[in-house]
Amino acid sequence: MLVAHTMAQQITVTGKVTSAEDKLGVPGASVKIKGTSTAVQSNMEGAYSIKTKAGDVLQFSYIGFVTEERVVAAGAVINVVLAPDSKGLNEVVVTALGIERSKKTLTYAVQSVKGDDLRKTNQANIINGLQGQIAGAQISSSGGSPGLPSEIILRGSTTLSGDNQPLMIVDGIRVNNSSSNGTVNRLADFNPEDIENISILKGAAAAALYGIDAASGAIIITTKSGKEGTIQIGASYKSFVETMGRTPRQQGIYTVGTGGVFDESTRSSWGRKFRYDEKIYDNIDRFFETAITHDVSVNVNGGSEKLNYYVSGGYRKGGSMIPNTDQEKINLLAKGTAKLSSKIELTTSMNYIKNDIQEGLGGASAGGWINSILTYPRMYDILNYQKPNGEPLYSYVEAGKERDARISPMWGVMRNPRNNNVERFLVNNNLVYKANDWITLNYRLGQDYTNSKYRTIITPGTPGENSFGGAVSENNGVTKYITSNLTSTFDRKFLDDFRGTLILGGSSEYYDNKSVAYSGTNLLVGDIFSPNVVSRDNLTINDVWSRRQRYAVFGDLKLEYKNMLSLGITGRNDWTSTLPENARTFFSPSYSGSFTYSELFENKDKWYGKLRLSYAKVGKDAPIYRTNTNLVGANTVGGGFVTSSTGGNPNLKPEKTEEFELGTELSFFKRRLNVDVTYYQRKSVDMIMSPRVPLPSGYVIMTFNAGSLRNRGVEVSLTGTPVKTEDFTWTTTLNAWKNTSKMLAFAGDIVTFKYSSVQLVAGAAASSLNQPVLGIVGTDYKRNSDGYVIVDKEGYPVLVEKTDESYIGNREPDFNIGFINNLKYKQFNLSFLWDFRFGGDILNASRQGMMSNGIAYDIGQWRDKEFVFNGVVQQSDGSYVKNTKKVVLDYSYFANKYYQVGANFVEKVNWARVRYITLGYQLPKTFASKLGLKNVGLEVSAQNPFIISNYSGGDPEVNSAGPNAGGSGASSMGVDNGAIPLPRSYSFGINVTL
Repeated sequence: MLVAHTMAQQITVTGKVTSAEDKLGVPGASVKIKGTSTAVQSNMEGAYSIKTKAGDVLQFSYIGFVTEERVVAAGAVINVVLAPDSKGLNEVVVTALGIERSKKTLTYAVQSVKGDDLRKTNQANIINGLQGQIAGAQISSSGGSPGLPSEIILRGSTTLSGDNQPLMIVDGIRVNNSSSNGTVNRLADFNPEDIENISILKGAAAAALYGIDAASGAIIITTKSGKEGTIQIGASYKSFVETMGRTPRQQGIYTVGTGGVFDESTRSSWGRKFRYDEKIYDNIDRFFETAITHDVSVNVNGGSEKLNYYVSGGYRKGGSMIPNTDQEKINLLAKGTAKLSSKIELTTSMNYIKNDIQEGLGGASAGGWINSILTYPRMYDILNYQKPNGEPLYSYVEAGKERDARISPMWGVMRNPRNNNVERFLVNNNLVYKANDWITLNYRLGQDYTNSKYRTIITPGTPGENSFGGAVSENNGVTKYITSNLTSTFDRKFLDDFRGTLILGGSSEYYDNKSVAYSGTNLLVGDIFSPNVVSRDNLTINDVWSRRQRYAVFGDLKLEYKNMLSLGITGRNDWTSTLPENARTFFSPSYSGSFTYSELFENKDKWYGKLRLSYAKVGKDAPIYRTNTNLVGANTVGGGFVTSSTGGNPNLKPEKTEEFELGTELSFFKRRLNVDVTYYQRKSVDMIMSPRVPLPSGYVIMTFNAGSLRNRGVEVSLTGTPVKTEDFTWTTTLNAWKNTSKMLAFAGDIVTFKYSSVQLVAGAAASSLNQPVLGIVGTDYKRNSDGYVIVDKEGYPVLVEKTDESYIGNREPDFNIGFINNLKYKQFNLSFLWDFRFGGDILNASRQGMMSNGIAYDIGQWRDKEFVFNGVVQQSDGSYVKNTKKVVLDYSYFANKYYQVGANFVEKVNWARVRYITLGYQLPKTFASKLGLKNVGLEVSAQNPFIISNYSGGDPEVNSAGPNAGGSGASSMGVDNGAIPLPRSYSFGINVTL
């Protein structure tokens, strides 16, 4: 009877949670029985249903609104209207060291991307998913292969020798985002489905508490956590169809040969015209395939007031438009928070990742991925590459000269792949002790452990002096980042209107990388790829161990007055093992303030206005092992060590970056329109560089503090809700930015610094004195004082003598825009992102290679035709007259006066592209409930569906050498050297909640 009486008291309360501002439903609002762990969330219309009993108190809450409470009476319907938080903007953002702060009182620029917005892009690599979503972020991919890296640079390059990418932090610990051997950047290992939000700290002041490496900003990633309430199970499946995007064009008029004569022994296409009966193959189109990718994710979360948990798993089986290329990735994450007592809370997480990628296309450190495909003569079928017995089928070979034979690039793709196998294990523990209501102690200890294997093989019979006998190479490495942070926070109000927050702490960061590599040529047994079948004379072994230890103490003081005036001061002192003893310690301060002037007005609830001002100075240490001249392994019989050709410098000191930032934030129409504008100036001095030095020094390269550079820019972010009705909502974000850089100084008489891995025939990525940092140098034509090209008496342009270091281009865009739109109509939602780029040069080395081989599309349009160059001819008296002489654009002209000139391959590029379009539909609750489910969602999406551009090549988003220019240099963004164009992908997905 007691049980029956209790059950009789239980009732189901239903209702709707709406906003006082627009009277529309609030989706995702929390409805909780006070004092218990029982809670539900409102649906997309704001409706809810919860089992409770009379006398219970229901709490209704949502971010940005005042929490409401209602007592359950006999009635079964409770509708609640939530009012906006009267304190104004209540958005909380994650800043340095995982500190959560109100955006209203923030004194520097921080931009956030929600996990849901990231997932709408349907990008496997988190960096690619941020395209267009951050003002001031220049993001580029090295190509459309799952194993190639992407690079992100915030507010321009700050160094010419180290990493220009921001510091990567996941749940409070530093994580590995390196890209070794040209493989994918390691942030791509993480599962986007696990991301809750991402905070981008763009300025030095915002990231100053991180000290070293903060000069390039920081990206703070927070993963999902368990939510108090009943257990929830979610699952999603997505299937992608990948096709080739935009590719360079070839000519189909002339066949192989030289000087207009057919000659099959040459690889170039400077021969006669194709005869009508000769087949012409479209090898670029025949090479690339249509591929399928499957992506599955499952997660479970729930908890009570004392314990919550989040467990997820992901599996990706990825295909590629590139033959013999695939990916298999597994992600497992377990995360939980336990309240051990009223004052102690422990959060711990474990993340296991296995990411195996095989790639058919391999390149050098400067790229060159598809150059062999672009230049393969069209008289041959690229799909004919091997005999039925597996032996190579040469397209051209002379008896006894098999090493010099010609073979389809497909042979290398199918028989000589490269494999990158990675296993990662991340452990993260965070212990919080809340001594009282204003003192909190926090200790975090975490490790990112990466075990990677990189392996390449070359099958015997592959043409080439060093490849014909077969080869095998392998690099096995273990990388560890161990992070330990202790912070104490003192947060208290005083004198009624003041609030003070003081954070004191210390940190330790240890980096360790060990690798063992071998390389062997001329296999003794052709079908066994192992060092055991390589003679000792043809086998080299290399062992590397790099270590770095950093310690720091830091403090952060912030004073607030009436939510109107905020002042902040931070200081951090670092000690690092990579600098000499007399320079190992340096101090990084920042000073910032904000003034919310809208608080002075009576109608402050209707609008919002704030000014921000900050200054920061951040130090950066040297690359590992640059203070001493080291011994390196000798690649000779007997092994041993030899002195490195890179000289050490015991007098190195830290790089320093100073940054000034001024910004304003405005909000109108009850926060329906929000504007954030920032101006910044960043200057880096005492930059650490490793240029070439005169040979009498005894070294080829030495490391110096040798220069300074400057970045200036403007960032604008507009967010708004143009339309909001009961059934339809349209929200939009426009991010626009411009960065202008300048190389201010080099050491000694250096005027140009070429990046070590981006020196190509047509030109080189380089930084030149008093020019933009991301420059291009190379050969050029002579010009008069008015800028006209000088033409000789024969009618051809004149080359400048010794022009390999002439400044010929700026790879930095003039202006960028990202335009994001989200439209919701009842159960439908549509999201898409337009990405615009205006200006900025690309060094089209792919076209240069195609021109030199006579297969470029331009050759078919202009070869052997008459032409008058737009230039001037110098007279005997020194004056100039307009050139009128006709010349024939024959093989001699292209070979001697065109494709050797780098300026001919520098293109100023604009583009307008759609990054993604995603259409979703949420099935009615009544239908989902019949299936035993809470929610069912469907979506179709297109990634990179189309692009409009004036670029003559393939996809203009290029970065041939990948992050850090594959060596010394600021970046190889804007260099197209056989880049694999980005694919077009189309996907279908379903997600369910149990």
